[in-house]
Amino acid sequence: MTFLILLIKGFLIGIAFIIPGVSGGTLAIYLGVYQELLDSIGNILKDFKKSVKFLFPIFLGIGISIVALAKLLSLLLNWNSFIILFFFIGLIIGGVKHIYKKSQAEKITVPMIIAFIISFSLLLALVILGKISPGNSIDYFTFNFWTYLLLMGLGALASITMIVPGISGSAVLLVLGFYTAIVSNVVGNIFDFTSIWYNIQVIVPFALGALIGIVGFSKLLSEVLRKFPKETYFAILGFIIMSAIGVFLEIKDPTTAAEFSDQLPIYENLIIFIGDHIWSVVGGIIAFVGGYIGSIYMTKLDKEVNK
Repeated sequence: MTFLILLIKGFLIGIAFIIPGVSGGTLAIYLGVYQELLDSIGNILKDFKKSVKFLFPIFLGIGISIVALAKLLSLLLNWNSFIILFFFIGLIIGGVKHIYKKSQAEKITVPMIIAFIISFSLLLALVILGKISPGNSIDYFTFNFWTYLLLMGLGALASITMIVPGISGSAVLLVLGFYTAIVSNVVGNIFDFTSIWYNIQVIVPFALGALIGIVGFSKLLSEVLRKFPKETYFAILGFIIMSAIGVFLEIKDPTTAAEFSDQLPIYENLIIFIGDHIWSVVGGIIAFVGGYIGSIYMTKLDKEVNK
């Protein structure tokens, strides 16, 4: 039964890996597996059997989720990103109170405020960079030694951001211009066996880099969380709140193009969009409430685990 529960939690965390702006680390906290996830990864060589027993169903669930849902979520974003992303905004916002309680802060101190401002500002800078950078995204790779090295670096960077709650690895790939080439055209077409050799050449170095990054960084973050829990959770709050804003800025008008990547963001003409797409707005509000309730339910699962 424990294996099945961890598998399901991994599946839910995996969804965040393929939605720009949504953090797998945030969902891991809401589901009550974040601290143990860091400890298991950081101590995998020290206590291999115990770590693998916990990590295997989590990562199996993540893998199943990414493979099974990447194409579906890509199609849903093409259809109506307002409704889909508002669900995830609700999911993010719904757990803010839970994160605050986990900090166990009796009163808010200056170091906590500074930690919040720094994390919020860092993610804000990342979002702004993504919006003002020129369109330099690529759809496919041309393979050579440097391409494999690049994919390993991207895997390491994405894995680190996935560990840090509030920062989305998929959003970083989007900002750097590699989201379509990796998530949409490889993970989303994993069952296209006509491209199997190409897909393998992308997935293997990216996964290797992700493994190196996640093992190397998790130990450090785990120690920081133990020594400075209040400040760390306030930094996480900064990331999470800014990530909700970042997800909103990813919402696009589906009537402007068939593909999500080609659609125009709604923040450029927000008032006009609301007036012309009232049913999408209604659907988005309903989705937001559903995500918010879902987040509350997930944090209750965390409390049950702690009991």
